[in-house]
Amino acid sequence: MKKIVFFFLAAVMAMSTVSCSLDEKVYTQTDESYIVDADMAETLLYGLYRKLGVDGIYRMNLPFLFNLPSDESKTEGSSITAHRAEGSNAFGTTSSYVQQTWQALYSAIYDTNYFIEMIARRAPEFTEKDQQKADLFLAEAHAIRGLLYFELVRWFGNVPLVISTSESDKPADQFKQAAPVDVYVQIEKDLKYAVDNLPYAADDAVRKNTAFRISKGGALGLLTKVYATWAGYPLNDTSKWQLAADTAKELIESGQHSLLSDFDQLWKNSGSNTWDPKESLLELSYWSPLTTNESSGRVGNTNGVRCVAGGLRNGNHGHNVFYYFNPTFLTGWKDYNMDKRFAITYADYQYKSTGKEMYCLKTVDGVKDSPVSFLMAWEGTHPDWNESWRTVYSYRLTNRKWDTEIYVPDENYQVDNNYTNVNWYLLRYSDVLLLYAEALNEVNKAPTAEAYEAVNMVRRRGFGLNVTMSSADADLQSGLSYEEFQKAIRDERAWELAGEGHRRQDLVRWGIYYETVIDTYSNLGSWYMTAPDYFLGGIYTQKNKHELLPIPQREVDLCGFKQNPGWN
Repeated sequence: MKKIVFFFLAAVMAMSTVSCSLDEKVYTQTDESYIVDADMAETLLYGLYRKLGVDGIYRMNLPFLFNLPSDESKTEGSSITAHRAEGSNAFGTTSSYVQQTWQALYSAIYDTNYFIEMIARRAPEFTEKDQQKADLFLAEAHAIRGLLYFELVRWFGNVPLVISTSESDKPADQFKQAAPVDVYVQIEKDLKYAVDNLPYAADDAVRKNTAFRISKGGALGLLTKVYATWAGYPLNDTSKWQLAADTAKELIESGQHSLLSDFDQLWKNSGSNTWDPKESLLELSYWSPLTTNESSGRVGNTNGVRCVAGGLRNGNHGHNVFYYFNPTFLTGWKDYNMDKRFAITYADYQYKSTGKEMYCLKTVDGVKDSPVSFLMAWEGTHPDWNESWRTVYSYRLTNRKWDTEIYVPDENYQVDNNYTNVNWYLLRYSDVLLLYAEALNEVNKAPTAEAYEAVNMVRRRGFGLNVTMSSADADLQSGLSYEEFQKAIRDERAWELAGEGHRRQDLVRWGIYYETVIDTYSNLGSWYMTAPDYFLGGIYTQKNKHELLPIPQREVDLCGFKQNPGWN
């Protein structure tokens, strides 16, 4: 039965590309008559969630590929080919990956518009109970559309705003780019609609399957992030900081969400298809009814731990990994010896078919040194350090958070050379807490008690402590200035969210993207003997250009769009 349902879904959602990517049309409009009740409407809604999990959106490009050129990560090797070109900002306006992302986002938007319009037409014919469900489905769809446009506007800038299927029927040369502020206004409208009409996850007694579905908490968290981005570069509308603080406060004071007590539990959950809505506000599942229970993600493969030879279990572990941490990104972190997130965040090892083999950490009598010792070695202060370490222990710091050998149970293991079934966190509660602290500091030009408590809760959990109890070891120093607290927040976001696809966009909205990349490139000279081979982003990144991706040249040519600055 499930296969039949999804064959239907594929037929309803089938798309044909004609001219530019904005006029993607459903060619099975008559199938709308098949939506006779909430169950079929819900099945169609699952298709919208599935659209989020393709390579062009959250399966690879946005969280991994386009996040590589930052201070957090670096390109593997010296070749300017395939993924490495994208990960170094060396790609051009005809990049297949850029086109793929643009097209995937607008394809998903068309489907979402179609769903909203179709449900509005069909719901009056449903039973009263089914109409209640349909109202929630509409709210979910509005939240999804808000999310899609949020990605479009912050990655591409001046993008067309298309919120109905009828607008997609226009000739290519009639599509117009909207001012970014107009896109943000629409995002705000969509997310407020979701906030007003969705229940919190724990209170949802209507939807038959709530796992991995957008809830009121997810919509509030996303709206907080939207306001914080709106307040930063390039729009710099600082009035939105107050809205960010107010929205985050509503979520926090609801009492519906909280931090998990154990940071490591997050990755146990994502690897075992365990949805815990306490901290997971928005999560993309690759092993659920939303994705047909098939292993189709790249989390843990693209950004996980590499298998250098042979394989483990049912496939080559992390065979295609290209997300390597930049060691300089971790240096400020090493002073916090008690922070358990350090060892959970990055892997100092790779796998062979016979088990783990160390590449990055020095071993003493077969016992692994601590991560702190490793960083000391890189800086030349470890007792056993020697110059050769700069070459031997090169670029193998990968993302341990999604180590499938550690976190994926045997019964769920379906990792192969390309795909995994590991889930992806789009937004966590800790992210919102840190945004709340940041917003309060920006509004008041000084940290408040509430701002301190929000960031300290995140830090205490990271140190393995009770989040509600003050700690001399974990808590930030009191009496910080506006500038000092701002830096502390930026550091904390880097450490808490490392490898989760947030760093580049954080640097952009703070207006320090270019400067940070270039500074990192310069600092790598003291770490690597051939630094350019490992941080090509420092060579290719340009100020006032790479803060945005280019508008795909195909769309410029067919629709007459104005190209983003620096890309002509």
